[in-house]
Amino acid sequence: MENTCPVCGELKARDHASVLKRCGACGLYFRTERVFISPVYAPGLEDGIYGSAKKELFAEALNSMESMLNGKGRLLDIGCAGGEFLKAAAGRGWRAEGVELDTALAVKALARGFEVHTRPVEEAGLAGGAYDAVTVFEVFSQMEKPAAAAAELLRLLVPGGVIHIREFNAAFHLPLYRLEKAGLFRPLGISPSIIHNLNFRARTLRFMLEKAGFGDIRVRNSPPTAGDPYRTGGALGGFLTGALKVLYYWLAQALWFITLGRVFAGSTLIVTAGKRPSDGHSS
Repeated sequence: MENTCPVCGELKARDHASVLKRCGACGLYFRTERVFISPVYAPGLEDGIYGSAKKELFAEALNSMESMLNGKGRLLDIGCAGGEFLKAAAGRGWRAEGVELDTALAVKALARGFEVHTRPVEEAGLAGGAYDAVTVFEVFSQMEKPAAAAAELLRLLVPGGVIHIREFNAAFHLPLYRLEKAGLFRPLGISPSIIHNLNFRARTLRFMLEKAGFGDIRVRNSPPTAGDPYRTGGALGGFLTGALKVLYYWLAQALWFITLGRVFAGSTLIVTAGKRPSDGHSS
């Protein structure tokens, strides 16, 4: 049904802008007509988008998971692209494999020597309780069945296993989208908003993970990617765009501190959670 929320199943989503509906129960903003197409970037951009621009984010994710687990283990990266994060993880001693639906990207990851599953994770038939960690970098926003995927990821984790999510923050991108549509950024040629099929806020991500059965859910503003990998900065150029992103991140952090952790204004969010040690269900 057009009005059914893909996260919580609420049947009375309200209109928001011309192409989005807002779920009053969990706060998800979702497209009324879903679009599932493989991303196509200008020549030379893929390496930055999937790899070099996220180098520090990859390192931070691995540091975080290693601290939470007290070590390393078997890792599954959802939406692994060409295996950039898998390579970083393997270089630190993780046994890494991925899920990637885009055939061309999956081939790149396979060529790097990684095992790659090419069906949605909830349909891949992977063994339960097989992974110590799962990572999901900006992929929930493009899923068809995010709630089912979250539940499946819990099943795949060992008791005490962890999930690390990075996702776009609708509380940042939707106001920018409205300003962009009004033409405010046209003189500079910039397009800072990112709108996907599903657009999450902090409380929506928390709701989805709680519903799936995860515990110890923690949300924080994510540091930005380096530079301007998508080339959306227009006349500002890569250096200035990157500098403004860092400045805004620290402003968002200041707001988070002032509001005692209640307001998440960052352009992206990082969410970590765990499978309770007592939850041994893996079948």
